[in-house]
Amino acid sequence: MNIKRREFIKCAACAFPFLRASAASPNGKVNMAFVGIGNQAGRDFEMFAYYKDIVNVVAFCDTQMGAVHTERVLKLFPDVPRYQDFRKMLDEHARDIDAVCIATPDFSHFPAAMLAMSMGKAVYCEKPMGNCFREIGIMADAARRHKVVTQMGNQGHSDANYWQMKSLVEHGWLKDVTLINAFMCANNRRWFKWGGTMKNMPGEEAEPADMDWDVWLSQRPFRPYNHNFINGDWRCFYEYGTGALGDWGAHIFDAAHEFLKLGLPSKIETLQNDRRTDVVFPMASTIAYTFPARGDGLSECRLVWHDGAGNFPAMPENVTAKKWRRRDYGAELYLKDGRVLARASHGAPLELVAGGDPRDPSVKGALHDFPKGCSGHYLNFLRAVRGEERANSDFSVAGPLSQVLALGALAQRLAAPVLTFDRSKLRFTDNDTANALLDGPPVRKGWEEFAKL
Repeated sequence: MNIKRREFIKCAACAFPFLRASAASPNGKVNMAFVGIGNQAGRDFEMFAYYKDIVNVVAFCDTQMGAVHTERVLKLFPDVPRYQDFRKMLDEHARDIDAVCIATPDFSHFPAAMLAMSMGKAVYCEKPMGNCFREIGIMADAARRHKVVTQMGNQGHSDANYWQMKSLVEHGWLKDVTLINAFMCANNRRWFKWGGTMKNMPGEEAEPADMDWDVWLSQRPFRPYNHNFINGDWRCFYEYGTGALGDWGAHIFDAAHEFLKLGLPSKIETLQNDRRTDVVFPMASTIAYTFPARGDGLSECRLVWHDGAGNFPAMPENVTAKKWRRRDYGAELYLKDGRVLARASHGAPLELVAGGDPRDPSVKGALHDFPKGCSGHYLNFLRAVRGEERANSDFSVAGPLSQVLALGALAQRLAAPVLTFDRSKLRFTDNDTANALLDGPPVRKGWEEFAKL
């Protein structure tokens, strides 16, 4: 098909039958295209390519194709077609693709995912789904409307912690969780190099010859190229990323958010915001979400997020798990009856650390004897595309979690003492500045169509 880009997008929105891919190819393989092939995107690609009996690689896209960070993947598959614009890739391979892996900066997941879903393609999207509350909601709604398989790349959501949490909730073992302390307190966040001194966005530099800066910016307002925006450093900036919370929260409290049915908060408090600037995330922050009671023993729950070097929550009192040692990242769940359970990140399961004897056979049974489900997050997605399983972190699950992360990043940006959120209207109460941030910055001309697909 050879049509102009704008016409192509409009055709995709109409969902013509020939753009609707089957769940998988007739031979059972999943034909995949990759938007982003360097850094984390390269790791995602290698995880999918491992399943060579299931995955057929159709096309690559990267806004800096051929740069050092893309070389490993390109050497592994030198004959796969290469693109710098996902729109052109999807245009030229509309009939060939079953699924798209999108591993780009947080903000730019949106247009690629929206276009792919409108064409009936399954979408694996790195975490979080986006950095704008409104766009995340649109993505989740599009997945439902287009009836496509989706998965967010919080890989631990198909590992031990997921299945353990599911079992504990089903057996009534985690009723009345009143507090979750979640934290990422390592001393190596990307923005630490500026020490809280960056007051303005970096200035203009010459674009690399191999960079498509227009596509990199996608729907965000134009800003001149600067090397501080690429290769993961976009995480530093409110405009493009979600800081430590968006990067790690999806790995640390994701299963708790789903199985405790937390949904969206009713209030967010800023308890600490160290060396805040208007452009990059603070050197340390502590924010507290309040989630109202949900019935069935699901009490009001306070989730307190800590980030920044050494900015740990208070240690649990009367620790009974003598071998337990807190790591730089993790979560601790406090129950009304005095029990405290702790975990690290990704797939790490919970262990009882206070309020009971972890050696008690009934405790060991509850925490260790739970049915294991699918065999990994990437394989779970591939099997879901083939109609064999349900994706564990599809956009109906990952959307509300990603919105919680986006709300927290917004609170870090504003540093308002208290933000009250109306969960039914999806708006903050009496705070026009916060509501404007919910909606995100103005969409750049030529990129308006994606929200309508």
